[in-house]
Amino acid sequence: MSTLDLIYVTTGRHPELEALICKTSNSQFSHAAVGFEMDGRQVVVEAVRPAIRFAPVGEFDGVPALQVISLPITEDQRQAVVSKALELVGKVYGVDDCIIGGVHDLLGDAAAGIADRLLDNSNTLDCSATQVEIARAAFPDFAEGADASTITPEQARQIALAYAERLGVAV
Repeated sequence: MSTLDLIYVTTGRHPELEALICKTSNSQFSHAAVGFEMDGRQVVVEAVRPAIRFAPVGEFDGVPALQVISLPITEDQRQAVVSKALELVGKVYGVDDCIIGGVHDLLGDAAAGIADRLLDNSNTLDCSATQVEIARAAFPDFAEGADASTITPEQARQIALAYAERLGVAV
């Protein structure tokens, strides 16, 4: 059976930004990506500047912090994941949503609303929003209807852990 691999990582490649994301979201992980099988090979999709892309499969080898949560998917779910990924690849990356999510975690709804009005590029996705949208292709109730643009990598990880438990998947 195929899996949808929900990837949480801190790469060490952007120390200041990673530290900001980790600090504001109270997490060791600053980035989220997703892995799955496409055309008979494993692929990784991530949102980084300038746009959502297919990343090299070994992109996260040897990083300081990594967790992968693998959810089993059917062939129909895998095809839906591939279709959603192909739709999203090339879409503009927006670190603004990541920062807004961190402001929300630190200071609450009102401050996040102000940050959103000041920073939001609207038609962009950050790494965890990309992951959530792809996961929803396989599991429509993933993140229970939350606005994906407000979810930080740590929140996505917590959602994935709960979803894995619900599916009876050991992590």
